[in-house]
Amino acid sequence: MRYILLLILHITLLATDYDCIVVGSSPFSLFEALYQYHSGNRVMILEEAAECGGAWKGINVCGIMHADLGCHQIGHDTTLKAFLEKYAGCKIVSMDHPNQAFDSTKSPNGWYFSRGCYELIENLLKLISATDITLLNNTRADNVSIDANQKIATIQTKNGSYTTKKVIVTPMVSINVQPANQPQNYGKSKHYHLYMLIQDPTTPRFSYHGGVVSGASRMMNLSHFVGLVGTGRQLIVVQTYNEQYLSSAQTFLDGLKKSNLVDKGAYILETQSYIYESGAFHQGLIHNMGGQGIVEVLQTGHFQSLSTYIPKWQMVLKPYQDALRTP
Repeated sequence: MRYILLLILHITLLATDYDCIVVGSSPFSLFEALYQYHSGNRVMILEEAAECGGAWKGINVCGIMHADLGCHQIGHDTTLKAFLEKYAGCKIVSMDHPNQAFDSTKSPNGWYFSRGCYELIENLLKLISATDITLLNNTRADNVSIDANQKIATIQTKNGSYTTKKVIVTPMVSINVQPANQPQNYGKSKHYHLYMLIQDPTTPRFSYHGGVVSGASRMMNLSHFVGLVGTGRQLIVVQTYNEQYLSSAQTFLDGLKKSNLVDKGAYILETQSYIYESGAFHQGLIHNMGGQGIVEVLQTGHFQSLSTYIPKWQMVLKPYQDALRTP
């Protein structure tokens, strides 16, 4: 009897709040959270921002809701396309001709979501809401401490701490690993975006394009993806090389006119800048502290990297409509 009581006490002491805690809410993170949940685990998602999606979230700019954060190009991978249609319920269109279905022979810029990246994140959150996954927004994961002997991690937030058997992060997550004997402050990368709401009654002439003037690395006309076609207005986002170019809206518009990418009579109605910051996770510390198997880092170098996880995910995930119907 004494042995049984000690065993029960030992098991109780090793019990964790969650089987898996996912830090961040990029599409990779949300899919992985769903995978972990449908594999029978208790799952929590911690998101520092008020909105989910990370670099792929939708934002409200120039009075337009759910615009893409920056410029995204996904590519031509038809396996990934089919997966997102079936398991995320996304409507896929041609990037070059957003009013048409994707045709690889007529879309050199590949395919895209009919309502931008917001569509993907919105649908994934619907799948999350149909589960018992705990999702906490406005909750930064400040520190993670690893007990390599007990195979347990503890994540500290401003509101408390949570224990877990597994922590899942991405390379862009900023979180301190404890205990550690070296500095972990690597700063943040900044990505600069200038949004221009313009008056232009013509049909949008591009969706994705490289920079056409100095200071612009790439640009997107988001009009098709935010429902502006036919309104006489267009929403264009320019990713700039640094902060100084966020005041160059007229220069960028003049460059678009010169390249015949907007009407010669187009003019600016409103501008707004958005600076997105991403951190860096110190992956080397995990190996040094014996955290292998406790902390997993999803590889998110490019959106197409989602394809790496498809074979695993589709083993347990249900098709989108079936998942929503599941009681």
